[in-house]
Amino acid sequence: MKISNTISKSIFIVSTVSIILVLLITILLQYNNFLQESQEIKTTYIEQKKRHLKKEVDKVYKYIEFRDKEIIDNLKKELKQKVDNAYNTALYIYNENKNKKSEEEIKELIVNVLKNYSFTNERSYYFINSNKGRAILFNKESYLDSYKDVWNLYDVKGEYIIQKQSTIALTHGSGYITNHFVKPDLTNNKQYPKLSYIKHFEPFNWHIGIGEYLDDIEKQVQDTILNYVASIRYDKSGYIFINTLDKKALIFSGEKQNPIKIYPDYELFKKQLDVSTNSEGGFIRYNFTKLDSKKEYPKIAYVKRYEKWGWMIGTGAYIDEIDEIIEQKKLFLKNSVFFQLELAFVFILLVILIIYFISKKTSSLINMHIENFINEFKIATKEFKKINTYNLAYDEFKTLANSLNQTLEQRNKDYEKLNNYTKIINEHIISSSTDLNGIITDVSQAFCEISGFTKEELIGQNHNIIRDPSLSKEFYEDVWEQLNKNNSFKGEIKNRKKSGESYWVDIIIQPIFENGVKIGYTAIKHDITDKKRIEELSITDELTKLYNRRYFNIKIEELILKAIKKEHVLSLFIMDVDYFKKYNDTYGHQEGDEALIKISTFLKSFFKDFKSYVFRLGGEEFAILLISKDKEEAILLANNLKDGIENLKIIHEKSEVSSYMTSSTGLAFLEKEMESKELYIKADKALYKAKQEGRNRVSII
Repeated sequence: MKISNTISKSIFIVSTVSIILVLLITILLQYNNFLQESQEIKTTYIEQKKRHLKKEVDKVYKYIEFRDKEIIDNLKKELKQKVDNAYNTALYIYNENKNKKSEEEIKELIVNVLKNYSFTNERSYYFINSNKGRAILFNKESYLDSYKDVWNLYDVKGEYIIQKQSTIALTHGSGYITNHFVKPDLTNNKQYPKLSYIKHFEPFNWHIGIGEYLDDIEKQVQDTILNYVASIRYDKSGYIFINTLDKKALIFSGEKQNPIKIYPDYELFKKQLDVSTNSEGGFIRYNFTKLDSKKEYPKIAYVKRYEKWGWMIGTGAYIDEIDEIIEQKKLFLKNSVFFQLELAFVFILLVILIIYFISKKTSSLINMHIENFINEFKIATKEFKKINTYNLAYDEFKTLANSLNQTLEQRNKDYEKLNNYTKIINEHIISSSTDLNGIITDVSQAFCEISGFTKEELIGQNHNIIRDPSLSKEFYEDVWEQLNKNNSFKGEIKNRKKSGESYWVDIIIQPIFENGVKIGYTAIKHDITDKKRIEELSITDELTKLYNRRYFNIKIEELILKAIKKEHVLSLFIMDVDYFKKYNDTYGHQEGDEALIKISTFLKSFFKDFKSYVFRLGGEEFAILLISKDKEEAILLANNLKDGIENLKIIHEKSEVSSYMTSSTGLAFLEKEMESKELYIKADKALYKAKQEGRNRVSII
């Protein structure tokens, strides 16, 4: 009995004390881990928010930089094109009349034609000066019948305007000049910066030019940028704000301010102003009302200054959510501690009841506990749990179990991290898998979010469910050609969401092998829609939404190489609207723009079923690059196109060939070893021939 009692007491005391100590240590460790984890979560959360905010502002900043740089480049091209048109017009008049009329009559013809042109709200117009300082066409007025000396005309910077223009014309033939000049529609006599392009007209020793006020162009681009930035939304309530250095709010609470208002919070504005003096920008903290609430919440924002325009660009995020997360974890810890105390109390009672059996059957209990230990270890291993030490009576077993629990705990943590990494990949990486026939077998959550389909809607469907119809059949044939050779495919693909909206991804597609046999394909994608939108803006004509001349210069080179490689029939149409200037003079520039839009819409519809690209080269001039099955098909399309434009029945009373608006088209085909410049010149000559032969026709050279 004494030995039995001693064993019983020893077991009871050791068990009880061990349980209490383990419980206390567990609670203390949990509390300590909670404090550390709370701080880590808060720090990580803030850092993630900061990186996200900076990324959003940097995207807008780079977009503004891009558009700002684009202003001068586009303006120079536009000015040069207009002056070249004026020069060609003057030269044409001169060549046509030099043997028929006197020089004075020819001069008057040229001046009368060019003085009627004006652009940009009547502020941009042609001017002509002799290279000796006489004004020929000045401020839209002809001075052929009077002598106006402008040789010593200078601006507010002291620059002699006409002298510099003459020097450029006589020395270089043509070039750009920046000076200051009054705006013709203002009466304040204030001079504004102006960029002009001039060209030497040799027959009369003139220089012909045109200019644009830089602040007008800059304001137009700024307004376009503000409209775009005001439309940006990210996450649930993220938006971009823009303020000026003189305390004006351009975009406030995600909305463009029209009219512009004074920023309402001086202290907050001062913070933005101070932090933006850093060239890399910086972060500020403040309280601000949410869009759907009148209560103020803590917020962090990133602000960066665009010095050239005096703009402060920023975005913010509310950080009160992290406090709610920490409070929830604190409540969970409290409930967990109470549960452990209750469990310990019940367990101690159970220990007292089993002491009797332990004292009677020590040896059998040892065997039983060994088996129990083994079973607990198997359960813990299988179910990713710790070994339950409360069911172990001997310290040796508990010590061994605690040691094993450390190993199991580390394994469980590693498994949990693996699950977390898998979850992160699923939520943030756009990925999909298909079988050999392109049937979808698996997709990530990020794939579902960007496409608008649920996982259930995608599994079992052909990957063509997100295919955008605007991509050619040839493109997908090239993709499958690579994949069938067991090669990876890398490139940019345009997809379509469930809603019908298009988006772009940068994609890598790789074959999947199992035991050396190809069983399908996996694709990893990256959303590049914003990048493609910016690219699209740079190649699109603003009025007609057709491709512009810049993209024409790129595409003609690509199609020539492709046509040579695959022996395609490549043709170039250059189409000009007949008597379009007379149409503008009769009905006004706004009606002229509407007519160009109707013609552009017809062109897109007419060529939509062919391998073709439609461009607006400038003014009323259009170009079409067409890959046809033969030359006869291209000629037939050109004539049908001519008839189709006349059948639009756009009334044109001043036309000399029809009561409706018509077109003239020059058609040229790519020949062996022909370069893009030669193809363009050939089509342009054909267009000239069509006009010479009476217009409203197609000519081929």
